[in-house]
Amino acid sequence: MPELPDAVVYERRVADGALNRTIAGTTVVDPLILGDGLEPHRLDEVLQGRTLTNTHRHGKHVFARYGHDTGWLAFHFGMTGRVQHVPNGEMPEYAYVQFHFENDGALAFECPRKFARVRLIDTPEAFVEAKDLGPDARRADVETFLEPFENRRGTIKGRLLDQSVVAGLGNIYADEALYQEGIHPRTTVPALSEDERRDLYEAVQAVLDAAVAVDADPEALDPDRFMLPHRYGDGRCPKTGVPLETETVSGRTAYYSPARQPPPE
Repeated sequence: MPELPDAVVYERRVADGALNRTIAGTTVVDPLILGDGLEPHRLDEVLQGRTLTNTHRHGKHVFARYGHDTGWLAFHFGMTGRVQHVPNGEMPEYAYVQFHFENDGALAFECPRKFARVRLIDTPEAFVEAKDLGPDARRADVETFLEPFENRRGTIKGRLLDQSVVAGLGNIYADEALYQEGIHPRTTVPALSEDERRDLYEAVQAVLDAAVAVDADPEALDPDRFMLPHRYGDGRCPKTGVPLETETVSGRTAYYSPARQPPPE
């Protein structure tokens, strides 16, 4: 499932392949991908002849402004969504929403499982507020990041996945951050000290930065430092060599190292 590092990559693709290019028209292969009751003809009416002028990202959402004093496109990638620039007319198989540019080329919004959504919105700020999204996990300073954790209960894994607490983290990068700090995913938020929470913030930043540096390919992370390559490979903790274990925490499968992340008492 796309997480914050993936959204960073997709924002770059929009910026590199679509900004300052005039939209000649749109094609909607499956209207299910359009959110909030948006109709295909309305999408085309609004965007035809417009130019995308800048991009923005918050958590797992990517935004692209059309015009200078008008609205924004909002992309949410669901479980399998992505965007890519298509320099010629050959569209990918699951390009359910297509933005065609004058002078050739297009931006393809793909989603094999059809859980992703494309919307027209007024502003990213209003969208973030309406969706009750917490601070962006990569942009927030430590105080802003930790403030929503105050007076929260439940597992730390569950709270990291709660987009109203912090926006952008998903299953695999939450697991990696907890691994880096030696915190079992079932540990409760109140059980962590202030220093442990601050250290976890630093781990989140380090994990996200590393993931962005490898274009959101978790298997390309340093296998001597990170758990994720082993999650997809030999299934062993890179620091201790013991087999990784899994446990269902807050409805999600959590990977952890039992030697490095002892369960809470």
